[in-house]
Amino acid sequence: MMLNSWAGIVKTILKRLPKNDYPVLNTRLFVLIWLHLIFDQSLG
Repeated sequence: MMLNSWAGIVKTILKRLPKNDYPVLNTRLFVLIWLHLIFDQSLG
């Protein structure tokens, strides 16, 4: 249940980000990579 609500929060945040941002400053890709690094269980 907690995972489903978290996925909804992340989708809401990503939905608000621009999809056609300047290529060097791709905000959506940056946020996705940042979230993967934070929640990657193998790094800890």
